[in-house]
Parts: sequence; structure tokens; C-alpha cells
Amino acid sequence: MTTTTALHSAAVLHFGGLYDESACDSALGLGARRQSLEAPASGSNNNRRNGLSDWQIKKITRHIDQNIRSTLRIVDLGELVQLSASHFSRNFKVSFGESPYAYVLSRRIALAKYLICNTEEPLSQIAHDCGMSDQAHMCKLFKRIAGATPHQWRQIGRRIHAQKE
Repeated sequence: MTTTTALHSAAVLHFGGLYDESACDSALGLGARRQSLEAPASGSNNNRRNGLSDWQIKKITRHIDQNIRSTLRIVDLGELVQLSASHFSRNFKVSFGESPYAYVLSRRIALAKYLICNTEEPLSQIAHDCGMSDQAHMCKLFKRIAGATPHQWRQIGRRIHAQKE
């Protein structure tokens, strides 16, 4: 196993906005398929009916990004924002447009995209760092969510980095 670099450590802690994901998407022709991985665009209304409040959204997204390596259970996420698991799941889907499970997967794939493009870590290590069970699991999810294989993503990332230099 290779040693983790400072860049790698920073990415695991917080990876949102650290690289231009759209450049890789465009190079792969995936612009139209790209899924939004940011927190939902919402008004500042803290009393939205059947959705999470702004403070709950911020707390959940921060917690998920900071604990992406570990198991994230709906019961625990609900407790963070003082909701039962079923109430949390229902309100999460209203606020984010997807289930908590789908959102966590999308954040794990976003981290994998960053690490694939910006490190030379083996895919098995990246899978572990993203909270996936193994490389095969990550590759299957990556292809489904990103629309390209991790290998294709790394090749495009290398080309983009070479053009910047």
C-alpha cells in the first residue's frame, strides 16, 4: 500500500469543490448525464413542509462528508437532526430529491472521482478510502453513477493535468 499524501488526506476530509469535475465529464461526453452532487438548492425557509430545515441540511451534509469512510446508518443520521429514521428518510428525500442511501453513494463516488484524478493510489485503496467494501463494488457503482469506468476517469484526469502544465 502506498502512503497517503497530504492532498489525499485533505480530500478524504472535505472534497467538495476541490477540482473541476465538469472538465472530466466533458472530456468523456457525460455533460448531460452528470448528476448534481451538491446540497439541494432550497430557499431559506426553515419551516418547509415535509422537508429538512436549513440547519438540518447543513448538519447532515457536513456529517456525511466528514464520515464518508464509515458506515452511515439512517437511524444515526436521523438522531443527528432529532428525527426518527422513517421521518428523516421521508424528509431527506423531499429536500434532496433522492434517498439518503443514494446521496451517500453519490458523495462516495464524488470522492472517488477526485482521488482517481488527483492521486496515483491503486483503485483498491481508493475504494477503501471512500467507504466501499472492495474495488469491484466501487467500479460497479462508479460506472453506474459516473457513466464511465474508473480507468477511463483516470486517463482523462491525466490528460487534463498534462494540458494544465
